[in-house]
Amino acid sequence: MSSRDSLLIERIDLHIHTSFSDGNYSVEEAVKIAEIKGLKIVAITDHYSEVQYRSNRITRSQFSRYVQTLNNFTVLKGVEVEILQDGTVSISKNKVKELDIVIGGLHSINNIKFWGDYSPIWDPERFVEKVRVTLIKSMESGILDVIAHASWLPEIIRKETHRKITKDWIESVVDAFCDEGVAVELNCAWKVPDERFVEYCVKKGVKLSIGSDAHQRLMIGKTDYAINILKKMKVPEDLIFIPTSLF
Repeated sequence: MSSRDSLLIERIDLHIHTSFSDGNYSVEEAVKIAEIKGLKIVAITDHYSEVQYRSNRITRSQFSRYVQTLNNFTVLKGVEVEILQDGTVSISKNKVKELDIVIGGLHSINNIKFWGDYSPIWDPERFVEKVRVTLIKSMESGILDVIAHASWLPEIIRKETHRKITKDWIESVVDAFCDEGVAVELNCAWKVPDERFVEYCVKKGVKLSIGSDAHQRLMIGKTDYAINILKKMKVPEDLIFIPTSLF
């Protein structure tokens, strides 16, 4: 990776939440912080769901105000939508047309949340297989540009991630990313996926997206995890995901 490429990746953050969903600062504050930190390619991507009520999500009725607010700033307009258990996503195609980037996030399966939920998972292998199938189906929707925290698992089995997320699992999911033209996020809040996953992405030519997944001010632009792994693995510049609206 050249010094020019290195400078580029240090100025990207494509996953920032604000008080429109569950961030603790306004869009204006987020933009100011990004400017202070020298970021050049910034996306505001608040949680959005129009298919069912979820707390701290922008609703269909709030969507226009959200987009209009983002239009007042030099940022990419985006959302993080729910990947539902059947692989559908919580946004309609007509709404996608108003956005620059749509990130998909899988946050629960079988009513087990992936954060803060210690409910027992009696058959971990079956659960992880369900994660695989759901992720692949979501890519086939043709709606998502990026999938966030793709290899993240619930608390109760997270320590077994390296064993449960097998080589075959990774290759199956990454092959789908390749086939569907969806980018894999290097999620800097949760530090996933790991080097095994990224190595196969590079082999298959799958693009990698840089995202802090910021919910607090200090997290905006904090993309060290992505920067370090991109440099270590000498990922070429053409595999860095940049939304097409910038071209």
